[in-house]
Amino acid sequence: MTLAQGAADGALTPRRGHGEKPLEPDEGDGVSEAWLYDEHPAMVRAHPFLFLLLLVSVVGILAIGVWWVMHKGERLALSEREVLLERGLLAKQRTEIALSSIRSVRITQTFGQRLFNVGNVELFSAGDVAEIAIRNMPRPGRIRAIAAARNLDLLPQR
Repeated sequence: MTLAQGAADGALTPRRGHGEKPLEPDEGDGVSEAWLYDEHPAMVRAHPFLFLLLLVSVVGILAIGVWWVMHKGERLALSEREVLLERGLLAKQRTEIALSSIRSVRITQTFGQRLFNVGNVELFSAGDVAEIAIRNMPRPGRIRAIAAARNLDLLPQR
């Protein structure tokens, strides 16, 4: 199955939410492939009541700004070949795993997370400890679909 063939179900089409820019790798990555999934953890959808509570208070505006900066400091990106987790704004921690080595994907969702389609994602390759774990990711089922498709060799090879 190619990306064009997968467009019918929307599971494998490269896209970002809300009409944002097309998915392109970072300039400094040295990687010349487009990302199939590239998101920061969900903020408002993961905690809507906290957002509303902070929004109505005067101190809330500052707290929302700090909260936003903390969430922009994490990034999970999946390409046709690799998974990248970046943490930090000034000092960066990067974890890269070959997508073909992912053996298991664990998605944990509370009732509220299920309502807003966010979840905690853990990616396992060889052991019992997750190599990549990140909380409050939007569309966690898409991450599972990309990893499963890659392991079944449904995505085109380069």
